[in-house]
Amino acid sequence: MNRQLFHVLPTMELPVSAIRHDAGTHVTTQIIPAFPFMYWPSNKPCEPVNMYLLDIAHGVTGGTLKTYASDLSHLVRYCGVNNVGIEHLNGAHLHALSKQLQEKRSHRHPLEPARDRNTVRGILSRSIQFLLWYQETFMPHLSTPLIGEQSVSPQIIVKRVKNDRDYSRGRHSEYYYTHTAMPPPENREPKRPIARPIIEDIQRAIYRQSVLEERSERFTQRYANNRDLLRAQLEYIRARRMFMIWMMMRTGLRPAELIEMSVKDHENILTTRTLKIPTKKRRKVTAPIRHFPILLDAATVIYRYLLSRTAYCDALKRAGIDPEPGTAFFLTLGGKPLQKTSLEKDFERLVVLAGHKDIQACLSMFRHRFITYEVTVHLKEFIENSGKSRQMMTDIDYESILKRVSDKTGHGSVKSLWQYIDLAWEELGVWASTDKALARLHAFDQLFADGLLLKYELELSGKHLPKELQPFLDRLADILAPAKEQIEGNEPGGKACKV
Repeated sequence: MNRQLFHVLPTMELPVSAIRHDAGTHVTTQIIPAFPFMYWPSNKPCEPVNMYLLDIAHGVTGGTLKTYASDLSHLVRYCGVNNVGIEHLNGAHLHALSKQLQEKRSHRHPLEPARDRNTVRGILSRSIQFLLWYQETFMPHLSTPLIGEQSVSPQIIVKRVKNDRDYSRGRHSEYYYTHTAMPPPENREPKRPIARPIIEDIQRAIYRQSVLEERSERFTQRYANNRDLLRAQLEYIRARRMFMIWMMMRTGLRPAELIEMSVKDHENILTTRTLKIPTKKRRKVTAPIRHFPILLDAATVIYRYLLSRTAYCDALKRAGIDPEPGTAFFLTLGGKPLQKTSLEKDFERLVVLAGHKDIQACLSMFRHRFITYEVTVHLKEFIENSGKSRQMMTDIDYESILKRVSDKTGHGSVKSLWQYIDLAWEELGVWASTDKALARLHAFDQLFADGLLLKYELELSGKHLPKELQPFLDRLADILAPAKEQIEGNEPGGKACKV
């Protein structure tokens, strides 16, 4: 019953038109990098949904298409299980589907719903969009419409709502449809930049998981005959996780971009000092590369990680395992490229291990953190050079600031960055210096990570942190506390965290 109803096909090239010339026939093709092929619960192809996905594929990315397929799989399962044809759906069916979606319990937390009300609304909204397409494509002239507004007396009555938004702030007027089966929306707090105390707790969790003595006997027993491989795995996973956190903090790239970065492009990172990041969400088969300049200290961090990656592949070979790393930056325990979903699930586990089970923390919040600080720094620089106050700032001023940030973040349009202007003004009062703000922030990040690395390397060598040194580290944290509060005074729990 819960089997996924689609599987993702590899890159497809489909002919969409043909024009005959004197010199021959010119065929235009459409390339779809990843197409989610939908099935009915009976395992037969669901042709209507597959046709719909093909029809809209030109306007969305592969990841978005998969999301749409995931949303529509609920409607497909409902129709298949209840033996209801798409053309026979009515309002009562949508109410029944909505009830099922809301009543389903979470596997991990049986007392909690599997999805919130906004997710249910999104699933029903996508179903409505599909049904409107289905009606227009297959049944446009029926006396009783399948779906529409009340005035046409359809089987499914929906309401067309205009959503007016401020175009000057990068948004535009659009229409959407609602149905009475949709539950009331939930008011969500907008995602904020991930707080430093949470990051530090996650880094501590990474460190604990890398220490052999900290792991359970049940876990270590599986490697009773190959402790060297176990140590190599723990060391590589620590290096991979710490590098993931570092990259998210220092570049604000998307998880999909991080996964698709190529090792070959960074073999000479100490010389080039430039990250080559594939820019996602551009609706292109091959993601365009954006160049992200870095300093020597950052290049050294990347170089050290690549050494750890190579060392782990060598350890796998010594253990009789043939790794297939390709050019992927991140590898699984078996030495194969790590998938984006696996990276995200690993981070979710780290958040729980860090003691933040009930706090919103995801990889996208690192991107919010990076963009907020970048906009803050550029805004500070702009008002200092121009002498303008907040009341004097124009949309053109803001767009010039956001354009500089978008070059780093890979946004195709500055319209997507307007939300960070207000966040930047909130942060602006706690930044002491335009030129040194980001440097101080990154310096503390690196100091904390280096402190954990020192502990790890000492314990790995069979030594322990001298007792005489711990008070010094505690004192160092106290000294840095004022600067830390000045940089991130608005963050919850901004108290200095000891190494």
